[in-house]
Amino acid sequence: MIKGWLEGEDYAVSERQEPISDFHLVISNLHGKDTFADIVKLKNKDFVIVGSALQNPAEFMRVLSTVAEKERADFFNGVQRELLKFQVDHEFHPNKLLPERMIVRDVVYVEDITRAAFMERLKRVKFASLFLLWSIGHKFSIDYGQSSSPHHLSTSNSHQPYG
Repeated sequence: MIKGWLEGEDYAVSERQEPISDFHLVISNLHGKDTFADIVKLKNKDFVIVGSALQNPAEFMRVLSTVAEKERADFFNGVQRELLKFQVDHEFHPNKLLPERMIVRDVVYVEDITRAAFMERLKRVKFASLFLLWSIGHKFSIDYGQSSSPHHLSTSNSHQPYG
């Protein structure tokens, strides 16, 4: 059902088979070249996770590490406050001051899944991710679209997708 809705909106969607989920869909080119989103229904859970993870490249991490800690803290505190307006969850790994990976996600409960409710959650994640990319690129004067490595989480690593 969800895959059909996404394809109806002209998203490129593929499926992943994995033992920890009832289904795992991957949207390619969520908001531009090489950007992804994951739609995951974990086994024994009553919600579907809509998420996007962005992997910061090594060259960006080197630039970020040269910025004063207070400036980074002020910047990321402001970004986190703004992300609350999108009504999404977010995480910065391994920490907020030097985030190698940034995750934005929302959930929709199975009993509430309608096309409108699902697409609203996807829109929140999409726009929050765009805001994050734009904020970092603008603040640190980088062409984030060229130097980032947007990344969808898969079960090939040791982490559950957005779990």
